[in-house]
Order: sequence, then structure tokens, then C-alpha cells
Amino acid sequence: MADRFAEIESFVKIAESGTLSEAAKRLGLSLAATSRRLSQLEQRLGVMLIRRNSRHLSLTDEGSLLYEGAGRALSAIDDIETDVMRRATEASGPLRVVTTIGAARMRLAPIFRQYATLHPDVTVHLETAEQATNIVESGHDIALCFDPPPDSALTMKRLTDNPRLLCAAPDYLNRRGRPGSVHDLAVHDNIVAGPVQQDLWRNLLGDAPGPRVTLSTNDGELARAWALDGAGIVLKSMWEVSDDLDAGRLQPVLPDVTLPAASIVALYMPGQGEMAKVRSCLDFLARHLNKGLAAA
Repeated sequence: MADRFAEIESFVKIAESGTLSEAAKRLGLSLAATSRRLSQLEQRLGVMLIRRNSRHLSLTDEGSLLYEGAGRALSAIDDIETDVMRRATEASGPLRVVTTIGAARMRLAPIFRQYATLHPDVTVHLETAEQATNIVESGHDIALCFDPPPDSALTMKRLTDNPRLLCAAPDYLNRRGRPGSVHDLAVHDNIVAGPVQQDLWRNLLGDAPGPRVTLSTNDGELARAWALDGAGIVLKSMWEVSDDLDAGRLQPVLPDVTLPAASIVALYMPGQGEMAKVRSCLDFLARHLNKGLAAA
């Protein structure tokens, strides 16, 4: 295939140049190599493409037919290569991102709308999934995750840290009282969402009695809904409950207790980070996620 392309490219250059010597100069080849490519092409196709003598070249009918079609094809290839190279330096083309349902609805949708407005040559496609780490099979450019698996073979970029805290509804705290220490959590109603939170609770309590878990779920949004309904104390990230805290629907519990922050990270294929659309998106997300959490 490479030889066929070289033969066609040489033929087009000969037809455009008018002489073999000029075509050879434009191709960066010797006169003998340029002439040989033309002869090989004519032999392969079984027709004469160019009438030639020591002074003049002219296309045969078959040569004109080939030149017209091949010229368009080479021009199209040049255009495609230019577009591909442009995407390495200018953000353009489709950008496929996957993240969790709650993150997309609560925070990311307006951020990506701003990004799309500032980058009109990029077409943003934001998808949601229960797990957003397997982008090799799904064909996404970026996965936005929270505490992703440590053994991922993908490139990982930390965008920001998302502080965690304990909180509860005012109704619950008025009814059951406000705990004064982590030891008091053993006699409170506590809501746990998923295995990661179970580990966080264990690390938080240390040698203290384990929390009295009255409700557990694998759905973070459901855990938040239970807390808003006054069902107990929940451990949430600032991203998830900042609006509830601002509105007074939830209040911090044991605010002096330090919990490990959740990392908001982007996962992408090695090398993809050099693409302008991916690089510009990651930079934009890092700025706006940090800004949003600082405001919270």
C-alpha cells in the first residue's frame, strides 16, 4: 500500500510539474527514482499515463482520468492531516466524557456548558454511569471519578480535593442532641453509603465503639435524602452537601474532626492528555472545581 501511494503521489507531482526533473525536485527524489515510480505505476495499471520525450510531457486520456481522481484524493488527505494536526494544538472535535450520575447532575452539567460556550469547535458529549473508570471499551476521552481504583492502567490527573464532613438535619439534632465527640456517635443514628464510607467510619472511630448504623445504602444520593429527612448523621463530601449547608437543611456535626478528603480525578488513555481538547478541558475543570469548592 505504501508503494502504491508513493507511485500515485509521484504521478500527480509529475503531472503538475510538467517535467520529470522538476517533479523529482519537489518530491526530494533522484530523477531515476521518480522515473522508476512512474514506470512501475504504468506497468501495474497496464496503461500509458504520460507521453514523454526529452522536452515535453503530456497526459494520455487514462492519465487525465487518474490525475483528476488522484488529485482530489491527495488534496482530501492533506486536508484531513491538517485537521488532525490542528486538533493537537487547537481544541476542536468531539469530546466524550463519562462520570457518575450524581456528579453530572449536581455540579458538572453547568461547568461543561460553560466550557462548550468558550470552545465552540468542541462538541461535548457528557454521559453518566454507575462506574466511570472503564473508558477503553467505551471509547470515552475522559472519565471523571471520585477515589478511583488505585490499580487503574489509565493516566490519572487530580483535579481537586473534595473535603468530607459529618452532617445531619436540624430536626434530627434537635430531637437527638448534638454529639460532642466521636464516642457519642455510638448512641446516634448513623447513615452509611458504600464500602468506602465503612472504612472511613472505622478509621474515624479508632478504638471507640463502632457507629450505630441504622440505615445503609450503595446510593450516595439516597443517603443524602435520608439525612435531609432527619434519619440520622451522614458522612458526605462538601460537593454533595454544600448547597444544603448554605440553606440550613443540613448542619455540620463534629466540625473539628478531620476526615480524609475525596479526590476528584480525571482518567484518560496515556498520550490523550496531549490532545488540545483534552488538555483544555482538564485545565478548565481544575480551575472551576477548585473555585466551586472554595466558594462552598
